[in-house]
Amino acid sequence: MDEQVQVIRVAWCSPMDLPQPQDFPLKFEWIQVDAPALSAKGFDILVLDIKTFENLEQIKYLYTSVGLPTVILIDTLEQESAALHWLEPGDETCQRQAIDQQIGWRLQRSFWHSQQKHSLNLDKLTGIANFRKFKDYALKLLTSKEDQDPVCLIYVDIDRFKFINDRHGHGAGDQLLQEFGQILQQYALGAGIVARTGGDKFAICMLGNIEQGKAFAEFLKTQLQDYKFQIDEKSFVHLTACFGVVPMKGHSSMEQLWQEINQCIYAAKQRGRNQVVTIEEFDAIADAAGQDKLIAEFEHRIRVTAQRMISEMVLKASRLAQQYRAEAEQDGLTEVFNRRYLDRLLPREIEKSHKYKQSLVVVLLDLDNFGEVNRTYGFPTGDQALRTAAQILKNSVRAVDWVTRYGGEEFCIVMSDTDINTGCQIAERIRLALSKQIVTAYNGQQFQMTASFGVVELMEEDVPLSLLQRASDKVREAKKNGRNQIRF
Repeated sequence: MDEQVQVIRVAWCSPMDLPQPQDFPLKFEWIQVDAPALSAKGFDILVLDIKTFENLEQIKYLYTSVGLPTVILIDTLEQESAALHWLEPGDETCQRQAIDQQIGWRLQRSFWHSQQKHSLNLDKLTGIANFRKFKDYALKLLTSKEDQDPVCLIYVDIDRFKFINDRHGHGAGDQLLQEFGQILQQYALGAGIVARTGGDKFAICMLGNIEQGKAFAEFLKTQLQDYKFQIDEKSFVHLTACFGVVPMKGHSSMEQLWQEINQCIYAAKQRGRNQVVTIEEFDAIADAAGQDKLIAEFEHRIRVTAQRMISEMVLKASRLAQQYRAEAEQDGLTEVFNRRYLDRLLPREIEKSHKYKQSLVVVLLDLDNFGEVNRTYGFPTGDQALRTAAQILKNSVRAVDWVTRYGGEEFCIVMSDTDINTGCQIAERIRLALSKQIVTAYNGQQFQMTASFGVVELMEEDVPLSLLQRASDKVREAKKNGRNQIRF
């Protein structure tokens, strides 16, 4: 039971006195009403007394009209047997002589069953009706022999929703589906049903002929394509959808109805998506091509599927290319950029700095006595020390700067729009951080690292080779002067 429900309002349609309060898990509020007042809103459950009506047929008519969980008060087994023929599962009968002992429990069972049935008919993600509820509703319309007003089915298939999930993640996709369902329910207020039939597909059954259904679908299409679906605080997306419109009457089965809906949806996708297609328009498309409708639908499916496969293959190829490129340009040990990346990007940075008259600083550093680390503690500890140094470098620069592993124990930092004084300050910050960092070897011994730095600023005549050579000269100068220092 929903824990938010505190008081259950019982419409007591019986000349008998209201039951006395008893200790039940549900708290009932008994309200004595006449049959004409049962259409009033606000009741949660209904008690109908056979003595209030001339016969069971009157009770049946009222029961089906009100549509509330119901308990029927009866006097005989014959009355009970007759009522059980048309009572919905979960609704109850109660013999009059057992009212004091059973009425509360009967009401409780009927109400709880109604709550459970309601939850089974709701889509857990969007909160609107699910496919099970839609199918029951559609079957009831298709099998009804009564003359009814025209009803049309509007089917909605969100365009390229898989790419939303792939790009932004399934969490964002679920959030968009929730919002999409709420929008449909808001605009389709008064429709017989608004349901999510699965994945990114929705159905609306509304009163009206096919022309009215098409007009409403066109309205929905316009509203949805202009709506901003928020992904996060900084970004949003626009969604479009394909719409199929089919009249509910005239179908012999759900399979036939579903076939016509698919014909409309695939025709809309074939037209370029974000389209509304009625079954009449699909028939006209097939007639114009001189094709059988099934063949026209098959061709549309093949073309749409081929387009989808091509798009997915292009996307996967692009991702693989990006992945391979990232792997090719990233140092596997330290996870900073490698020498290949430096050689490719440094000429661009120099060209950009010359073009926009911006300063550019290169910091080259060489870890001091690193060969001694490898000889004393072994190569695994040396690798650990390199990873530690790389992490310190990444944490010490801006996101727009890039750190590369230049060679064995050498690193290079390229900082655009930065002058020599700022570059030296950053180099000094890194030098101090490195010298304070304690590295623990595999045997538990600890040691500290230092580095020699060369800091240079781009000059007018510089090319990549000359810029790096000047930085390398400054590193050698720092080494000669005792290491663990900066030269610029």
